[in-house]
Amino acid sequence: MLNINEETLNQCAKCSTCTVNCPVVKVNPAFPGPKASGPDWLRLSLNGETKNEFPEGIEYCSNCKNCEIACPSGVPVAALNQLTRAAKLKKEGSGLREKLFANPRFLGKIAVNFSGIINFFTRIKILRLIGKSFFGISANIPFPPYAPISFSRWFKGYQQKVTKAAKKVVYFPGCFAEYNKPETGKALVKILNALDYEVVVPEFKCCGQPAIGNGRLEEAKQFAFHNINELKKYVKDGMPVLFSCPSCLLTFKEEYGGLLGIEEAKEVVPYLYDAGEFLGCLEFEDILESKALRGKYAYHEPCHLKAAGVGTPGLDLLNEVMVDTVMPLDAGCCGLSGSYGLKAEKEPITMAIGENLKVAIKKINPEALVTECGMCGVQLHNVSGLRVYHPLELLASNLKEND
Repeated sequence: MLNINEETLNQCAKCSTCTVNCPVVKVNPAFPGPKASGPDWLRLSLNGETKNEFPEGIEYCSNCKNCEIACPSGVPVAALNQLTRAAKLKKEGSGLREKLFANPRFLGKIAVNFSGIINFFTRIKILRLIGKSFFGISANIPFPPYAPISFSRWFKGYQQKVTKAAKKVVYFPGCFAEYNKPETGKALVKILNALDYEVVVPEFKCCGQPAIGNGRLEEAKQFAFHNINELKKYVKDGMPVLFSCPSCLLTFKEEYGGLLGIEEAKEVVPYLYDAGEFLGCLEFEDILESKALRGKYAYHEPCHLKAAGVGTPGLDLLNEVMVDTVMPLDAGCCGLSGSYGLKAEKEPITMAIGENLKVAIKKINPEALVTECGMCGVQLHNVSGLRVYHPLELLASNLKEND
């Protein structure tokens, strides 16, 4: 795990920039802020100057990473908060809810086979209220619906259309594209095939971000070791690895080697790309039927995409390759933060943060919304009722001979 020492903690200049940029602090006075519950508290703890074993309100950190994005000194503020929260949950124990939320792949494998039934029951109000009473799951924020067929199942039966000279890329779909919205993965495969790239999808596990967010760092580390070992087989030949989910990309790039302290992660990091980032380096002129997007769209930048340091490649690609009709919302964090907002006690925080989205969407008045993050998409739809697309879906919809 990340080594906590005075050198790391003393990098903090106590400027409180992280706290100013924390979306949770703005709506929840019970959370003292990432500095107070992170470097400040740990510094005092190392010196034996803390009254309590854990900082109050640490459970309210959503791990959105806005503190680390804002920090001028490069302090791993969010990682320090995650270590402390995980230690608290390990000592006090976590319930069935956290165990299930920590491994969406386990849930997804079951749910995708009964998606119609599960999606129906998760929409029934009385059952949602029961879920709140017994498991602490929000009764008002919609649970992401499951697809009838997983991405992997579709991919195994899909005949890729490439030449013998096609280059190869690895694709990590992530749990959301795998079980909830396989259209994202399908779109990427079809775009890459049109550019004469063959797609390889190894036997991955969950990236581990949900496990991190639910305080189960050892579980996240197990996932990480498996995924790194899988990737080593491909990156040794220089094969790029593409991600359609910003949280998965961030976890591989930053959390594996940083928070989880896995040295081998450095071997694969140079080969990791956001899908839009990779596609932005390629020529699209000959594969698109039309450059015109039908309708008016507004784009939401996920916090984890920003934290991954790749800019907004999906938005840039749409506005460069197609007509400039996609406008940024510039509304900040959506507030859902993965399974964070699905927890009943976090629901008021999530909805309060999400008010900025409502205002921004109303101002632009788009016909549909665009974002790379699946869970951000859930929140966007929740506050607006509008359809939400991944940038890859819009690109794929304009491919020549699209099937």
